[in-house]
Amino acid sequence: MKKDNNSALSLHAWKYLRNIKKADILVGIPSYNNAHTINYVIYQAAKGLETYFPTLKSVIFVPDGNSTDGTLATVEAMRLPFQVNVIPVTYVGISGKGSAVKAIFEAAKYLEVKAVALVDSDLRSISPEWIKLLVSPTLIKTGLVTPFYVRYKYDGSITNFLCYPVTSSLYGKEIRQPIGGDFGVSIKFIKELLESPLWQTPYVRRFGIDIFETHTALAKKFEVKQAFLGSKVHEAKDPSKHLTLMFRQVVGSMFTCIERYEEVWKEIRGCRKVEIVGKEIYTGTPEAIHVDLQNLIKTYKSGFNENKQIYRVVLSNEVFKEVEKVKKTNDMEPSFPPETWAKIVYSFVAGFRNKEQLKREKLLDALRILWIGKVAIFIKETLELDTMEAEKKIEEEVRVFEGLKSYLLDIF
Repeated sequence: MKKDNNSALSLHAWKYLRNIKKADILVGIPSYNNAHTINYVIYQAAKGLETYFPTLKSVIFVPDGNSTDGTLATVEAMRLPFQVNVIPVTYVGISGKGSAVKAIFEAAKYLEVKAVALVDSDLRSISPEWIKLLVSPTLIKTGLVTPFYVRYKYDGSITNFLCYPVTSSLYGKEIRQPIGGDFGVSIKFIKELLESPLWQTPYVRRFGIDIFETHTALAKKFEVKQAFLGSKVHEAKDPSKHLTLMFRQVVGSMFTCIERYEEVWKEIRGCRKVEIVGKEIYTGTPEAIHVDLQNLIKTYKSGFNENKQIYRVVLSNEVFKEVEKVKKTNDMEPSFPPETWAKIVYSFVAGFRNKEQLKREKLLDALRILWIGKVAIFIKETLELDTMEAEKKIEEEVRVFEGLKSYLLDIF
């Protein structure tokens, strides 16, 4: 395999790979400033490989985005009590998680592995069983294994109100965490992904990588399963303060995939559950995260005024009046109902199509403001609910998105 000009692998990485030559399983851990968590993740992954795949040759590949906290030095100094090669390298190209994952996929292809597990480098809840659950199905015939977690009710807000309902409704398969970050991937699917032209978009090389993988697997008819991984404990983000770039990249990637795979999802009707592997036993309580509700409300109200003209163009008169009504109240009451939120999202999906890049960025930023309002309303509605009760409300909204798919088909 020759190194091409678009490769995310550095010369240093190629030197490592040529020394190893071949492997059976590769665990990829994209990293950036994770010195305080990375060794724990590596240890748990290595223990999983040693415990569940003792006869297979395994590699842990850590492509780093030029961390400034000594992440790579921390990995290099680590000594594992297992027969697993650890490769700490710096990837090259556009800075972002997607470039790190591309380096992982290129390394997997070169080593001719059978399967890959991708795990986040900020995990505090990973166990050796995660590796078993992510890898085992892909050694048989599954193309992609997505994670199934128990998460705190306010964690994963881009997933809950956008990626989960839209992905499930369009492709007819209910996948709870389409951007969960911790995946199992078959080598056959990896080769398909590496050939995709969507790497050239502004999104996939960054935080848009996870939704790109999920949508591509569904569109290309690969078998998809979910792995029950229990609670996810990681560095959670407050949507009002930390998710601006992530929102733009994730949702931009999803909308681009929807445009690319239009001929596939337009023909799909209905929605079914996707098999969950592992013991689906809800034990323990997910770690709570703090969300600044007042800052969410403030951001929504100020952002609404800045994007008002975009809303008038993208949304129908009826939907525009609903969101404007919320903006005019003091405490985000009355809320817009799930039907309104689904129509908002589908309107932006249609509005994004065939637009030049600058207009796409403006649309994504305008949608982010409405999403912040949606998150604020959800928090107000679920303050007295536990995580499982809040989860039922999210599932009810997915049903609404499914029922309104015809709305998208009419306007797309």
